[in-house]
Amino acid sequence: MRAVSLVMLLCLSMLGHAVTVSDLYSVSVPVEDQTMSSRQAATQMAMKLVVVKVSGISASTAREPVQQAVNAADRYVKSFRFNRDDDNNLYLKVVFAPNLIDKLLTDAHLPVWGKSRPLVLLWAGVEDDQQRRRVSADTPDWYRLFDQALAERGIPVLWPSLDLEDDAALPLERLWGLFRSDIDKASQRYRADAVLAGRMSPTLNGEWRYSGFFEHNGEVQDISARAETADVVLRQVAEQIAASMSSQYAVINDGTTAGHEIRISGVKSFRAYHDLLAYLQANVAVNNVRVRAVHQNDLVLDLDLSADWSQVWATLSLDNRLLLSAQGDYIWQP
Repeated sequence: MRAVSLVMLLCLSMLGHAVTVSDLYSVSVPVEDQTMSSRQAATQMAMKLVVVKVSGISASTAREPVQQAVNAADRYVKSFRFNRDDDNNLYLKVVFAPNLIDKLLTDAHLPVWGKSRPLVLLWAGVEDDQQRRRVSADTPDWYRLFDQALAERGIPVLWPSLDLEDDAALPLERLWGLFRSDIDKASQRYRADAVLAGRMSPTLNGEWRYSGFFEHNGEVQDISARAETADVVLRQVAEQIAASMSSQYAVINDGTTAGHEIRISGVKSFRAYHDLLAYLQANVAVNNVRVRAVHQNDLVLDLDLSADWSQVWATLSLDNRLLLSAQGDYIWQP
């Protein structure tokens, strides 16, 4: 499972909540055998999935350069290997070169969504076999479906512990009724960046439907989906969440740059200096970092940006490595 383990809960409450998604450029797809034709078809499918994860948008919006690149997917591969799961099903794991995928998206004027992403707390109820239940590790098939759908979009998930405190704060009937005040109250202990709460139920004609809401940065978005199978419904849900967050954090680089000066204190060693510059340069919207002035533990930097500073700061502020002081300067947290 790629969901964030609850043993990290204390660390998440003390530090930043954003999660660095380490597997954005890798994906495993099922294959029938290890022949060349199967591998090539699987590699093309894997590249489509990676483009979706890195951009945060639907594959249907991919433009002609991306579609052409998928046909030559081997050129973008860093490594691959075959493996089998516990049920002996064969998979091909493909790792793509991040710089090549990013350049492809940039050249196609599509968004690039960086590795630092908001952590989403997930409350889910399901009606199955005429019984309503919470989705948890005790419902492994549903747990896997939810987690897989969000993983395909590169969305990091934190599942609640569903202990006595959760039971008291958010009984199943209150979750099923999507009472936002109760859900917000139960979510406070987890201090995640966003909350996704909803219920999955069958329809009279044999379809599945999802109803819920997504809350992030003080804004609430209603989420709904309906399809013949539960996995398709959950992929539709994940698509809506990813599109919402991509619009805030992903960068479309049109080739133009804007300068921005930033003053940062708390840089107390060469290691801290090195880590700060590497941290800034790793952001997808930061094209270049130049040191303008150094005074003891303070730095003045010039940044060349491919997006507004407000959008860049929205991403940087997620993990609390930089803090904004009351005076408008920034403090580095090594």
